[in-house]
Order: sequence, then structure tokens, then C-alpha cells
Amino acid sequence: MRTIKPGNKRFSILVIAATVIFLLAGKLFLDAAYAPVIIMYHSVGPESTTPANYGDKLNVSTRTFEKQMKFLADHDYNVIPLAEFVNRIKRNERIPHKTLTITFDDGLKNNFTNAYPILKKYKFPATIFVATDFIGRNNFLIPEDMKIMQKNNITIGSHTISHPFLPWMTDENIRKELFGSKKILEEITGQRIDLFSYPFGRFSDKTEEIVKDAGYMGAVTTSPGRTKPNDNIYALKRIRISMSSDNPVIFWIETSGYYTFVKEIRDED
Repeated sequence: MRTIKPGNKRFSILVIAATVIFLLAGKLFLDAAYAPVIIMYHSVGPESTTPANYGDKLNVSTRTFEKQMKFLADHDYNVIPLAEFVNRIKRNERIPHKTLTITFDDGLKNNFTNAYPILKKYKFPATIFVATDFIGRNNFLIPEDMKIMQKNNITIGSHTISHPFLPWMTDENIRKELFGSKKILEEITGQRIDLFSYPFGRFSDKTEEIVKDAGYMGAVTTSPGRTKPNDNIYALKRIRISMSSDNPVIFWIETSGYYTFVKEIRDED
């Protein structure tokens, strides 16, 4: 029988210990870098039927959207409503990996004609943030669209009245946009409007306070930066899904939970 020398044994123990420490450190790093995923769409439809101010960057084809929803279903993502997402954070619950929330900004008509049937097919909930001045305009939702979708897991949220750049506005005008849009949407839908999306994804600390004062339970943005923690329910980070996400590998990366961390490091540099 071969005898193990003490020196070799100590070396083996050191290797095992180093490996365990490395793996634990890696896990801690991945846990810290992970952010539960909220994805954001705008337009879903062929470019020929997309409003002129929604170019390729903000447009995802109906075919691509179908593929993406199928990807989520096939890979066992748990797609939850944004309100549930907010409530889990408020209760300090751990949100498991592969938990995902779907949102739309602006309230385009093709959210109803193209995206909604696909969401309904996969039984996925979503939140559509509507700017009330846009309602009924060409290529935008009408009240009846919103009422129909509400019956099938679609939540309507506020995106202000006129879609302004809030950080440039006076407190009084911000209040008009936030309180006014909430009131209008509640009258249209007959339901409480609890969720808010900052136009252009931009806001200030004062804006965040007015969102709370207006009675919203949570708000979403795009790139608040690393100074805003992932559990701030009034500055929830989202991943914008664009035409480049047609590539399934890119979509997988964007929905992995680590893309926000990478993006913030990249943008900071």
C-alpha cells in the first residue's frame, strides 16, 4: 500500500480549502450581482405599422415577441405581475432566479393587437404604462382595449399625462402629471392605479417622493445607476428589449438576472 506523505496531505487539504473558498466567493459574488428581471417593451409589430417616432430601436417584431415568450415558457421562467414583484420586495422575500416581470411603456395600439394575444396564449401577466394624453390617438390604445386586457392578467399603470421629462419640471407640475394621470386612468378602468413608470426612465429624489405622495405602490425606471439598490420599489430597474434582442443568445443574457450588473459597470466606465 502506498503511503501518503504528510506534506502531500497538507497540500491536498490546502487545495480543497482554496477550492471551497473560491466557490463560496463566486456564489457570494453571483448573489450580489443578480437582480430580479423586469423587461420593458414599447412597440410590438412590423415597422410598416409602427408609429413614425418608434424606430427599430424600440420596435420588436411580432414574430420575435412570439419567440421570446415561447423561450420564457420553454425554459420555465416564472412570469409574475409587477404588483406581486413589488409586494415580495416589501415583504423582504427572496425572489428566486428565473422570476421575471413583463412591462410596456406608452400604450401603443399594437400592445393590444399584437402583444396581448401572445401574452394570453402563454398566460403571462404584464403591465402596460399609459400616458393619458395618448389615449385614443392614432396608433395608441383606446379605453375599450384596456378594459378587455384587464380581464386577462394585464395591469394598467400610469406613465404621466403628457410624457414629459420630469426632472426638468416644477414640483407643482410633477404633481399634476402624477396625480392627474392616476385619476384619469382610474376613471377609465374602474380600478386602482398603483404602478408608475418614469418617462424616459429619468427621475429625481423629489419626483420619487411625489410618486409616493400620489399613492403609487411602486415605480419602474431604466438606468438609475448602481447607487439605487435593487430593492428600491420606487426605482425598480428594467431591461429594455429592442430589435437587437431578436438574437436568442442576447435575449437569454438580458433575462439572466446579471445583465443589469454588467450594464451598470459598462455605463460607469
